[in-house]
Amino acid sequence: MRAIIKAAVNIDELYATLEGISADDSKEIEDYTDAEIVHEAEYVLSTFHEAGHINGDALSGDLQDGPYDQKWARGEVRKLKALIKKYN
Repeated sequence: MRAIIKAAVNIDELYATLEGISADDSKEIEDYTDAEIVHEAEYVLSTFHEAGHINGDALSGDLQDGPYDQKWARGEVRKLKALIKKYN
């Protein structure tokens, strides 16, 4: 398995997004290019900064499990930024 795929599947929201688009495209996640995965990572990262998006609410601590969700969201953002920086 390619290193970018290993990194991507360890990011909850990116993995869920890649599973969704791969099902829609009738492809395997491994079939996407590094550039396509980075593009999806950039999109997922943007959702954490979008007001009204559940990921944005998690990052700001506005969900029911505030501190837990916020810690999770911060981790996701950190991992997404690292993946984008490494593979972009």
